[in-house]
Formats: sequence, C-alpha cells, structure tokens
Amino acid sequence: MRKALRLTLAVALFAAIAASPCLVRAQILAGLALERLGVLSLPGTGARPLAMGGAYTAAGDDVFALLYNPAGLVEARSNEISISLHQRGDDVTNYYRPLSSAQPNTSTTLGHIAGVYPYPTYRGSLVLGFGVFQAGNSSLESIKNAYLPGIPATAENTYIQTGTLYQYCFGVGVDVSPSVSIGAGIAIWDESIEIGEEINYADADSQAFWRDDVSLDLDGVSFNVGLLVRFGEALRAGFSFTSPAWLSFDGVGTTRYTGDYTAGGGWTTDPLTGAIEEDYTLPMKWSGGLALTLPLLTVGADVSYADYSQTKYNGLTIRSEIDPGKRQVLEGVWSFRAGAEARLPMAPVSVRAGYAYVPLELSSVEEIAYIADDSPLSVIADFETPRSRRFWSLGVGGVIDRVLSLDAAVVFGGYTKTTSGADGRTLFSETRDVVEFVVSGAYRF
Repeated sequence: MRKALRLTLAVALFAAIAASPCLVRAQILAGLALERLGVLSLPGTGARPLAMGGAYTAAGDDVFALLYNPAGLVEARSNEISISLHQRGDDVTNYYRPLSSAQPNTSTTLGHIAGVYPYPTYRGSLVLGFGVFQAGNSSLESIKNAYLPGIPATAENTYIQTGTLYQYCFGVGVDVSPSVSIGAGIAIWDESIEIGEEINYADADSQAFWRDDVSLDLDGVSFNVGLLVRFGEALRAGFSFTSPAWLSFDGVGTTRYTGDYTAGGGWTTDPLTGAIEEDYTLPMKWSGGLALTLPLLTVGADVSYADYSQTKYNGLTIRSEIDPGKRQVLEGVWSFRAGAEARLPMAPVSVRAGYAYVPLELSSVEEIAYIADDSPLSVIADFETPRSRRFWSLGVGGVIDRVLSLDAAVVFGGYTKTTSGADGRTLFSETRDVVEFVVSGAYRF
C-alpha cells in the first residue's frame, strides 16, 4: 500500500505503481508531481518585484532582497515592515481527442509579511532581514475526459489540490567596501497540501469509481548567498547562488473503490489507509543581473539557470522509461527576466512593467488514468511542446507622507503542452492561463 500512496504524490495515480512496480515508472510520475505541486520555478511574491518581471537580483532594495539576492538588503536605509495579499487564477483546459474540459482555479493568500532592520555601524551598512513569503501556490483543479476506442470505454479524471508554499526567511547584508556588498540567508520551507483524485470509468459492462484522498506536510531547507557590486552611482550588478533544496513529504492517504454493473448490482471495497514518506532534492540555482538607476527611471535585467535534470527522488535521478536513452523527465532551464520602473517627476508615483521567460522544466510525458482489472492504470506518453512559458506584468506604486508605500501589480501569461499521434494530429493537450494580482504595503520608520 505504501507504493500505491507514493503515486498519490506523483499525480495521484497511486495504484498504477502498485500494479506495475517499476521504479523508473515511479520516477516519471514523481517528475509530474513536482510540476503540479509548483515547487520548481518559484514565482515568489511582492507587487514591486513581480511588476518588474522578477528582475530583482540587482534592483532589489527592500525586504524582497531576502528572496532574490540578500546582498541587496544593504540598500534599505530605514526600518521597514511590509505585508501583501496575493490572488492567483489558473484556467486549465485539457483536450483528449475527441473530448475537452475546462476548469477555473482561484485562490487568495497572504503574500508575505516581513521586515528589515539596518543595524547602526560606523562604516558601511549592515542590515538584518526576516519574513514569511509565499514562494509558490499548489492550488489546482483539473478535469480530463477521454474516450478509449480500443476498449471501448470513457474515463474522467478529476484532480483537486490545495496548498500554499511558504518560506520562513532570515538574512543579512553587509558592505565590505564602498562598492561591494555581500549577503546570506536561509529559507525554511513549509506547506500543508490536500490532494483528492477521482477516476470515473465506464465501459459496456460496468461503471467504476476510484478515489484517493491525501494529506501531506512539506518541510525543507535551502540557503542563498549574494553579491552586489556598484559601478558609480547608477549601475549595479548582482549575483546570487541558491543551494539545493532538501525537501521531505510526510502524510497519510486513503483509497476508496466502488462500482456498479450495467446488469444490476455492484461492489464496495473497504477503504485502505497508509503512510507516505518521500524525499526530494531540488538543484542549485544561479542568477545574475544588472540594474541601471537614474533619477526618474530604473531598468533591470536578470538571467538564471537551474539544472532540473539533477533533481533527486528518494536519492535517484528522475528518468523516463519511455525513451530508450533514459532521458530525464526534467531538464535544465535558462530563464530571462526584464523590467522597468518610471517615477513621475511631479508626484511620488511609479509605474512599472516587466517580462519573464521561464521555460517549462518538464521535458516530456503526459498521462490519463482509467481502471482495468480492479486497479487504476495510466496511459503515459511523451508530449511535444515548445516548453516556452511567458509572463507579462504591469504595476503601479505610490508613497504617502514619505513613510507609507502602497503597490499593486498584475501578472498574466501561460503555456500549452501537447502530445501528437503517429498521424501528426493532437492526441492530448493542456493549456494553462495564469493571472495574478498582488497588493503590497510597507511602512518605513
């Protein structure tokens, strides 16, 4: 039963592993799980950094430097307390020839609450930072419908997942010279996740219903170090290194199975409950950026790289059994972010815009589950996709009485992944459209 519940974490196709105990197959589904849980390319939070496309490695000068580059904490010149609210909407559309389904998702969470404290020194600057930040959002509802002509039968997969990933961050930034600053921080990862999956399967003889409910706790740790170099008054370069993240999932899952025969009668099995213990290691990440700050304009650009093919699942690299060459299910990703902030000359108001190109880490594989011989089985196939994932952002901010700042941002974008058959026609596809709203406030004293 423990193997079956491991599959819950890997897209809730638990019994597929129990019925086909291939460890590599388990790794494929583990890669899918990480993509669904949203713990890979973490978008972060905060109205100003998100409005600037996340190009904050060199431009950061407030509490959000804890996430992007702790060396940027030295740019904070006064005590600051900051808080934000974050709303995210995901519209997920699945197409499985010839059927399609669409499902909207909306969640509102605490974006962050954090503070910085510049410690008085005789020379340079030393700034302490602390806070709780929403690093990612796991809330997702997805419905897939399929017609299986070879049986023939129909299958409907309903997947519901809720959770918000928070990081408890502590960091420090210090000037080592008039032009160079360094910083370091630690992040404690924490999330409570609820997952429910239903498989509704019907053929000529019967209709079967399989449901799994899972409660998980995610715990983990990572650290980051940063460097900030100033070239005169206007130009800054930032560099950040984030360590591997060591994550553990612990929880419990319950499986229920019922059905009805077309000719009459049916069956109900006793619920099965078991424990879940899984470990993941996410790869290290490198980021670099430039920021040009003029009296009325700030422009930033960042580039980052993370080799997700090095992600470990219970100590093993995640590889695909579909590809004879054992290709990794996850691949390395180069990301690019750019943003600008223009300040109005006659009022303490700023307008912002940004762009982020964050390719999908998942390199292949799509699935749908049905029931055969009283066990869930999954159709797993490579998908072909440009892997491009783009986001655009807009924002505005203002300062009241020099101590209170209010900021708002909207981010929108998405991607599509597809699987083509031998005839070149689309078999499976999933489109996700994302819209995020963030409102932040900060008090400086």
